Amino acid sequence: MSITAVRGAVSIPEGAREHSQMVKSVGELVESLCRLNRISTKEIISVQLTQTSDLVRKNAATALREALPEFDQVPLFCSQEPRIKGSLPRIVRILITWRTRRDRKMAIPVYLGAAQSLRSEPIDKK
Repeated sequence: MSITAVRGAVSIPEGAREHSQMVKSVGELVESLCRLNRISTKEIISVQLTQTSDLVRKNAATALREALPEFDQVPLFCSQEPRIKGSLPRIVRILITWRTRRDRKMAIPVYLGAAQSLRSEPIDKK
């Protein structure tokens, strides 16, 4: 058995109802990460989320639990990112760590919406 981790990020559209859009966007991000990497909630050790300081209506961990109730027993932790001049606004980032029996050379990251610009190299989604 090995321990693997994967990162991802999603932008929360401006002008949308922030709390409901965060639930939708974080749910889509986590569903994509779990599907592409064949992650079961039973295998997850923990999930670390961060959100930019301009997202103030909902905690991203709470949004994940609302979007995907099967994460109710998964340890989640959310923190606020530091304000960095020139940083992309309205972003939620994630790091999922899990145990797997499958051989996996590299986890497949997912970056959705404007967060795609955070990934400098192309992502191979084989």
